[in-house]
Amino acid sequence: MNTSPVTFIIFGRYPQPGRVKTRLAASIGNEAAADFYRLCAEHTFRQLSPFQNSSVHFYCSDPDDLPKVNEWIAPYLFSIAAQTGASLGERMMNAFDSSFRQGSKKVIIIGTDAPDISSEILQSSIDALDTFDIVIGPALDGGYYLLGMKQLHGDLFKDIPWSTEDVFQKTIEKAHSHNLSVQLLPPLSDIDTIEDLTAWRNCPKSINVSELFYFVKKL
Repeated sequence: MNTSPVTFIIFGRYPQPGRVKTRLAASIGNEAAADFYRLCAEHTFRQLSPFQNSSVHFYCSDPDDLPKVNEWIAPYLFSIAAQTGASLGERMMNAFDSSFRQGSKKVIIIGTDAPDISSEILQSSIDALDTFDIVIGPALDGGYYLLGMKQLHGDLFKDIPWSTEDVFQKTIEKAHSHNLSVQLLPPLSDIDTIEDLTAWRNCPKSINVSELFYFVKKL
């Protein structure tokens, strides 16, 4: 039984060149794209460090990578598991369901593609669930970088056109159709292409003190 009131779920993969950020790699190369993914993921990991009373589970997209992922994230003391399900929606729903079944009262899923995610935003997502049924962080590409809830609302993961610019809007429509109250977080960049990367690098509001930002500046 999970006694932590809050559970964070991270969906990600091992940063192997040629298997991550493939659209970005078409412009900057496999090695640089993998380095960017790793740095962005590790920035996300560090934002979770203030939440010592929370559980953090890293769900890996490829079960064959679990040994390498375990070694990679060992310093962060996260638990790891393989994603299960045929579609992204089913995999996320199963991860939420597992956390609720273990007793968590608030479950929040985040990706590893939003370089401006912060511990302050994560705290806001926790606080929002005191009042709202759902909290969601919209991504500028039409998806979302964070989704949190206090109980499983499985329909939010069904009949969503994943990997399109309509994901956020369709999810909001689903929530409203079920009379769920929704709190929105600040919209953030979700980096998948060279255009996304260029826009983020040139945005004055972007985090500019991180290893990630200096890496991007050199590209």
